[in-house]
Amino acid sequence: VAVVRLTMMWMLIIVLGMCGGRAMGWTYHFSKETMNWTMAREWCWSNNHTDMVVIQNQEENNYLRDVLPDRTGSPYYWIGIKNITGNWKWVGTNGTWVGNYSWAPNEPNNKLGEECVEMYVNKGNRENNGKWNDDKCSNLKYPLCYRGERLNHSFRVFFKGHQ
Repeated sequence: VAVVRLTMMWMLIIVLGMCGGRAMGWTYHFSKETMNWTMAREWCWSNNHTDMVVIQNQEENNYLRDVLPDRTGSPYYWIGIKNITGNWKWVGTNGTWVGNYSWAPNEPNNKLGEECVEMYVNKGNRENNGKWNDDKCSNLKYPLCYRGERLNHSFRVFFKGHQ
């Protein structure tokens, strides 16, 4: 029975993985209230989300940019990357992706105290929409979280799982 379930699970992953290059099992969530970066991460945990969003590739970054509610200005969305001892690290994972086009122009500017990262979602600003900015962790933004099992770094789900 266990072998049959395991085989069925892998078949499901393979089939779902072929649906538009995306696999099922992962949802994104954000708060309608702003909070500092530390509180945002705690909000993700306390609402049964896995953690703050960890973006694995440009496709996922673009997807989030396209489906998140538009903000015409700050506050934007906290994401799960932080400057730790001079290096940008994704929280809760060993993720290392920081794409060539992730940062907004002149970012990260590494101003004193800017150790957390927000994602701009401003569809009226083509230059910065979907780009990242380093900012002070004490500033108030909307938490962006994910929930699900990490099946494989290449398998992510793209559902509109908002709260």
